[in-house]
Amino acid sequence: MMEPWFGRLRPTRTEDEALDLLLREAAETLGFRSAAIVLARETTGEFEYVALHGEETTRLLHTHLDRDYVMSLVEAAEVMGVVRYLSAEARAGLGLVEPSVPRTSGRAWHTDDLLMAVLKDGADFRGLVVLDDPINGRVPSDALQARLHDWTRSHCAQVLASDERRRGEEGAGLAESTVAILRLLRARFPSAVDRAQACFEALRVALDAELVLVHLAEGDEWRRIDGTVSEPDATERDTWRRALPVLEELRTAGPVLLAGTRRLGDPDAVEALAPVVELWQQRERSPQLLVLPLTGPRDGLGLVVVARSSRSTEWTDLEMAMARRICVDLGRALRAEQDGEPVPERDLDQRRLEREG
Repeated sequence: MMEPWFGRLRPTRTEDEALDLLLREAAETLGFRSAAIVLARETTGEFEYVALHGEETTRLLHTHLDRDYVMSLVEAAEVMGVVRYLSAEARAGLGLVEPSVPRTSGRAWHTDDLLMAVLKDGADFRGLVVLDDPINGRVPSDALQARLHDWTRSHCAQVLASDERRRGEEGAGLAESTVAILRLLRARFPSAVDRAQACFEALRVALDAELVLVHLAEGDEWRRIDGTVSEPDATERDTWRRALPVLEELRTAGPVLLAGTRRLGDPDAVEALAPVVELWQQRERSPQLLVLPLTGPRDGLGLVVVARSSRSTEWTDLEMAMARRICVDLGRALRAEQDGEPVPERDLDQRRLEREG
């Protein structure tokens, strides 16, 4: 059964029609009602659903799975070429699912059975094709597994190339937004705080976030940016003030993502931040939080919190990289202003930003 793996559809993300067609071909040719392609995202240590087929699956597009969890399934499965079959009984025996109703007969498909095929690029494990709900209601025969092996081997390069193309298009769009935001660093503003407000409102819109909360250490300035600009209330300031000791860890280890059970970043920073902001998250209807340091060349300047609705799509590795890059560049600009120096001229060539992303 695929359901426990899944999350929510991202309505604003461009779907990959080529991947969708490939996956539908695999499902229909091999006789399955549901199918998915999940691909590795190395920078976050996760797998992302990039294509889905079936009536109950489209809401799950672009959600993420923990890499260790996925690999535990793959490593426990029976092997035939690139195909991996893991029975419901084996999953329950390993504690990967709760024991459920018995199989109706020896060869009947069980809702907790898993049929997967490994996608590789040379020796690199890149992802999986996952098939579910066979039309004949049977456990896959050796002959069917052999057909899945052949299909996967012949289409693997096409699947990976299609994903790279889509990510290139998404990266280009994010790079364009990044250029527009960084150009604000060259514009004239009454103060460094006004500059930061303009940049972070643009970042909020570009990342489809509900809220950006900013703390600038110099002057102990706080701003809540959600389409309007205001000062956080006392409860909000108190919550995030208690998070400030983690800033040095964030500066050296990078951002932290807190989104329900999905938690990414330096383990010490995650452990320190999660209990501090738990009540605030509940007050804000459990948003997906990306917490970043605002850093200068030598030190930390403040804290940035970008909050996306829990009903929105999950943060991607590309979006997180964009947010981090903007915070680095804005931090340099703010430090230069504080030191009475010109704002650094940045190379805003979009192709360079796409390569860096």
